[in-house]
Amino acid sequence: MDFKTEAHVDEYIIDSEDTAMFAASDGELTYTRPEADAAVSIPVGDAVHVEFDRDTSLHRHVFLGLFFLVLSLVLTVGTAVLVYQGQVETRTEIGLVAFLSLFAVGGWNTTYDFLSHSNRDVIDVYITTEAETHVLCGEIGDAEFVDACEELIESDIPTRNRNPKLEAELD
Repeated sequence: MDFKTEAHVDEYIIDSEDTAMFAASDGELTYTRPEADAAVSIPVGDAVHVEFDRDTSLHRHVFLGLFFLVLSLVLTVGTAVLVYQGQVETRTEIGLVAFLSLFAVGGWNTTYDFLSHSNRDVIDVYITTEAETHVLCGEIGDAEFVDACEELIESDIPTRNRNPKLEAELD
């Protein structure tokens, strides 16, 4: 077992720069946390088992994107109509329109975020030792990470797949 790839530690974060270098060589699994100086080392003999799971929580956000699209449209059109018709006259009404406009801008930003990202298939790797469980994550689209998972499966460490659909990706 010999590999080296980038992985997210503990949880997958979209577009995060805080990735760790996950490697295996000479009977040892290692990864370096972004904020730590020393690498975390796991001797292969100490690993009780490795589990793989597929995280689909970053899928199908189209419904939320469309919800925020409608909400943003209502806020934008509503405030524009009030201003255009001249119904905003007092300081309180001006403040309310400004406040609603901020919500509209936030809604457009959220709409863009939900509708612009593609579905992300994430593999969660749980390496369990007697003392603790180490969690490393990566995308199915990352060939190096998938190859590293395949090498873990082929190693002497007992492995278990929690998601049957993930088996096809890792074979």
